[in-house]
Amino acid sequence: MIKKLLLVVLILLSAAFLPADSFPYRLDWKRDAIIGGTAAALYGTHLTVKLTQDRDSARDHGLDRLHKSDVNFVDRAMMCSYSRSLDLTGDVLLACTMAAPFALAIHQSKENIITEAVMYAETLLLAHSVKELTKDAVTRWRPYCYYDDTKSKLLRDDDSGRSFMSGHATMAFTSASFLSTVYAHIHPEGKNKYLVAGGSFAAAAAVGTLRVLSGNHFFTDVLAGAAWGTLAGWLVPQLHYCQEGNPVKLSFIAETGAPGILFNF
Repeated sequence: MIKKLLLVVLILLSAAFLPADSFPYRLDWKRDAIIGGTAAALYGTHLTVKLTQDRDSARDHGLDRLHKSDVNFVDRAMMCSYSRSLDLTGDVLLACTMAAPFALAIHQSKENIITEAVMYAETLLLAHSVKELTKDAVTRWRPYCYYDDTKSKLLRDDDSGRSFMSGHATMAFTSASFLSTVYAHIHPEGKNKYLVAGGSFAAAAAVGTLRVLSGNHFFTDVLAGAAWGTLAGWLVPQLHYCQEGNPVKLSFIAETGAPGILFNF
């Protein structure tokens, strides 16, 4: 089933190989320094926390203290034990989803490819950094910690308490949102933009589903990752969009001189 879904997604995303109708993005050293610098600072904060934080594994915490009845009814209804095969399938599908935006480079000039690459790098770093900081701040035991048949290796890993939010869902939806947003901007009149959005988000949803079915995450972990990833994948391209009518822009607040994002709807 997963292979068939992946084949459908790849066929849909092949529409992204069409030449761009226009290229409405522009790099700006000040704006990109702020976006990239903010993302890098957030990641640096995560690394500092990771090096100084002493987190317990599920076994250190005490497996006898973990009860399914303590899980909210929505997540409890969908929680699963660990599946190695579904875990690996999710990894493969995530890699394909994250690679899909590179198809945008087909038929593009070198300058446009560089612009897209910088935007995608900023998007991934921002999404990843916020996701990791959230995991640092929130201790939530993964679903497999509540099952007696879980291998001891997983329970001894301090990653067992970093269930919220789902990293796979975050990055999959970040890539899907980025691809859909950029494709729609460079093909504003193209009908294929709906196929690209549908295919990329279907793949991202499949990644999220596999994270639940493999016992790595609760449904709400995936939901939070999907929401943040979708926002990040839309926001960074939107900040680079230089056409009239853009509702989002990065500017400096007059009173303080600090950068801020303005939304005009």
